[in-house]
Amino acid sequence: MGSVLVVGATGQLGTAVIDRLAKAGQRVRALVRPASPRVFAGEGVELAFGDLREVESLIAACRGVSTVVATANAVVPRGPGGFDEVEGTGYENLLDACRAEGVRRIVFMSVFEFPHDASVTTFRLKRRIEEKIQGSGLAYSIFRGSLFMDDWFALMGSSLPLRGAVAATLRRPFWFSKGFMAMVGTAIERRGITLAPGNGKARHAFVALDDVAAILAASVVAAAPEDGANLVENLGGPEVLSWDEVVGIFSRVLNRPLKTIHTPAKVYRVMADLLEPLSPAAGNLMAMSWVSAICDSAFDARPLAARFGVRLTSAEEFLRAKAALPPEA
Repeated sequence: MGSVLVVGATGQLGTAVIDRLAKAGQRVRALVRPASPRVFAGEGVELAFGDLREVESLIAACRGVSTVVATANAVVPRGPGGFDEVEGTGYENLLDACRAEGVRRIVFMSVFEFPHDASVTTFRLKRRIEEKIQGSGLAYSIFRGSLFMDDWFALMGSSLPLRGAVAATLRRPFWFSKGFMAMVGTAIERRGITLAPGNGKARHAFVALDDVAAILAASVVAAAPEDGANLVENLGGPEVLSWDEVVGIFSRVLNRPLKTIHTPAKVYRVMADLLEPLSPAAGNLMAMSWVSAICDSAFDARPLAARFGVRLTSAEEFLRAKAALPPEA
């Protein structure tokens, strides 16, 4: 049995996947940049130093690997490399390396479909990567995720979802997300004010990041690469909630009334267009907020989770578990 290479290893999701794979007894290799922070809990995780922009480093990383789990993205950048370098040519380089070294299967974390995919950088590139994977000749499992509670609940104005998080995406030193969280990151706890995209009625199958990691890891363990069983599945939580319903859950968990500020969807779209020339990553984040305000990701992921033996965490369970942790300085 070959190793499992995790690409995006130092991100919040990649780190969680590595931990689960290591605990399941898999031989795990983590692709990391030499200067990247490494916080892997599992023992025996092998490091492969490289970069999606460097083909030779990817070929070396893929040597002896049977399955690649790819979670890397440029949504909240931490270092060099923009969308084209990471999610454009970077994934083309990865697929070339997989074919060169005989990797049999790739597990890819994507995003849910919506009618205007082409108008938002992340969604457009994820669809393009999916097409390249499906035409690569590799066996594949593509998971189209709904909104992660860990990130999107925090963006509503709360530090609660970030408690206990390892390698939290929103704690990366990206000026836009860092500034946003500095301004409103504790609005719920300190002022009783929540921020909800649009009119608060868009509905999503919000999912806990740990549950996503569990399903990705289980898909590696449960399906042998030689089986060649290709999957394209929606991945979400156990319930579909509107933003206003999430506000109600925050209110119950914190046992206090909350005031909701609804940001018009048009504001996100205008901000996305204004920021795009200055900072593509900041513009993309605003465009993703626009998507969250106008579109639903209302699918039932419980059958998928049951297939992999994962019990999905409800929004209230997630927030109550976070509330039980000590506040972070």
